[in-house]
Parts: sequence; structure tokens; C-alpha cells
Amino acid sequence: MTTEKSIDKILFALELSSLSKSVAEWVKVMGKQFNAEVHVLHVVPELDYWKVAYAISPRHLDDENKILNNAENQVEAFCQENLEALPRLKTKVVIGKPAEEIVNYIKDESISMAVMGTHAKSGLDRTIFGSVADRVLRLSPVPVFTVNPHPPEN
Repeated sequence: MTTEKSIDKILFALELSSLSKSVAEWVKVMGKQFNAEVHVLHVVPELDYWKVAYAISPRHLDDENKILNNAENQVEAFCQENLEALPRLKTKVVIGKPAEEIVNYIKDESISMAVMGTHAKSGLDRTIFGSVADRVLRLSPVPVFTVNPHPPEN
């Protein structure tokens, strides 16, 4: 007996970088195509994720609520500017290890498919920092659509 697959919930793992607008275009296409509920998740890396304070002013290192509020405001602004055409949109911001938080969200919210950008890192950069997209691809229980916002030109 086979179970028919459907895509009714799509997760957009939002990085809040200049590359995210390109990924958002694909999220809109898929959200509309499948008439899916789109979940936008942004993970603020734990302060020790890169072993340095990641893009955070030293005066805010102990103010987790301020960090979350700032990220939530940025996510809301991004969604209003780039995903306004999607009628069923949910947003969430958490602090943690990005790949693990993304996979946990997929499981907890019964997500059907995930969409995320990739920087196509290679060499030393990839060795040192790893790739969130690679980890999510390996750990995700659902298909993951990755978008390289800067594909090589032919």
C-alpha cells in the first residue's frame, strides 16, 4: 500500500542575507503551485556557534530577548517585502544550532518540503565552517530544495 505524497507545508529556512531574495522567489513559486502553507524559520546562531559573537554588538551579548526581537522584526520586514503574495504564512525565530533547529522544526511542524539557499562554499571555507545546507540535506526526513543564488555563468 503506497501513501500519496503531498506538499502542504513548505519550510523556508531564511538566512537574512542579500542572497535570500533569490531564494524567496522559489518559495513563492512553490507556495503558489502547491497552495501550501509556508513557514519561514530564521535561526540566530548560538553565541558560541562560530566560537565568536556572531554579528552581535558586545553590549547585547547577554540580552537574548533583544536579539530575538531584532531578528523577528527583520524577518517580518523581509516577508512583507518578498513574500507578501503568500496568503498562508507563518514565521518563527529561534536561537540555536541552525541545522539542528531546522530539522527539529521540520519534524515538529510536519513540514512536507524545505527550501533553503546555499553559498556553494568550497575548500577551506567549507572545512572550517561546514555547511548548514549539507547538514540539513543529510538529516532531513523530507525533501530539501536548495537554491544557489549565484549559479556559475555559462
